[in-house]
Amino acid sequence: MSAGNFAASLALTLVYEGLFSNNPKDPGGATMCGITQRVYDEDRDARRLPRQPVRLSTQAEREAIYHKRYWNLARCDDLSPGVDYAVFDFAVNSGVGRAVTTLQQVTGATADGAMGPATLASVQRYANQYGATALIDSLCTARDQFLRSLPTYITFGAGWTRRVMGSMPGHQMTDTGVIDRAWSMAMDQQVTLPAAPAITVKTYLAAASLAA
Repeated sequence: MSAGNFAASLALTLVYEGLFSNNPKDPGGATMCGITQRVYDEDRDARRLPRQPVRLSTQAEREAIYHKRYWNLARCDDLSPGVDYAVFDFAVNSGVGRAVTTLQQVTGATADGAMGPATLASVQRYANQYGATALIDSLCTARDQFLRSLPTYITFGAGWTRRVMGSMPGHQMTDTGVIDRAWSMAMDQQVTLPAAPAITVKTYLAAASLAA
């Protein structure tokens, strides 16, 4: 299906994740390039390595976490181009369980949060009947509605909306939301990959001082 789409999807997702943050209003707590301290601790534990602040995580560690804990758990390799990216970004932002449950609700599968053969079959039937772009539309719309229901929407909602829908609701070829870029992938059109923020010595030291 889309085994080669992980790198492009991750590059697009990282644009929204930023560098280090530790916003007291963010329930995720300390986060480095989208990886929370809790997730990083679990990854280090699994590899039998001593825990350390997530701000010290390497790019290779973070990419491996994204691939193992998000891309693979959501079985994005088994999804068509565009749909894989839309599901992956949703999983990173709101958790794999929420992303998969929403996908199941959209496609009529049993909403148990587990991406198994029955869910994949429902996704394929939906795409065959309505098209991959219709599935992207439905998933991103449902995602936007979920985000608007959260109590933290008042703080983070503007950024979430830009992330999912871009500058305008729905799909536009020139817009930059997940829905827009997922559409382009589904239509086999070129997607310009924006540069992720560079982690310079200055930004690293600033992150370290904030986390101290």
